[in-house]
Amino acid sequence: ISDPRELFMDAPSHKPILPMEAKLTADLPSQEGWLYEPKYDGFRCIALKDGTAVELQGKSGKSLTRYFPEAARAIAAIKLNRAILDGELRIVIDGTADFDALQMRLHPAASRITKLAKETPAEMVVFDTLLDASGKPIHDRSLADRRLTLEKFSTKFAAGVLVGESTRDVAVARRWLKTGYAGTDGVMAKRLDLPYRFGDRAMLKVKHERTADCVVA
Repeated sequence: ISDPRELFMDAPSHKPILPMEAKLTADLPSQEGWLYEPKYDGFRCIALKDGTAVELQGKSGKSLTRYFPEAARAIAAIKLNRAILDGELRIVIDGTADFDALQMRLHPAASRITKLAKETPAEMVVFDTLLDASGKPIHDRSLADRRLTLEKFSTKFAAGVLVGESTRDVAVARRWLKTGYAGTDGVMAKRLDLPYRFGDRAMLKVKHERTADCVVA
């Protein structure tokens, strides 16, 4: 993929963006040069905005737009003419992400989706951007640069769209992992010098372990 702008929904060559993925590992890397993020318990989403047109694309490439109309409106309200944002759709209930509430949205009835969108609105947590504020592709720049760009133009975000937390301190990341921070189910580790690698398992993922003492008879 040479130019993410070719992937907008109004372009003849429009096709799904293959998001950068992660491979499971047992422990977090502790060397210099890593960024750590909570692994949000939600639906992976690539949000594309071109003027007033918005598309929410799931990890599989299928559209999520009709299932999350409130999230689509929030993306449309961003004060950027064009954007490609990588993140996670989540629904937070009583301070904790609720994956079951997300799954309930995948319903054929529009009236049901409208009702749930009002009762349990979804938000998009953004952790990467493939365009800068002017709409120029930056997917080939380092994560450190892309993250700085994202944080700079996050002031243009509307309610319902927020930048996910991150840290370069592995001790903080290990606390997130130990506590299952804010309902998340693990921690992501990403190289700060890494360009966006479409479809590759170029990140690391460590899952939060839940244990129980049991007696089997």
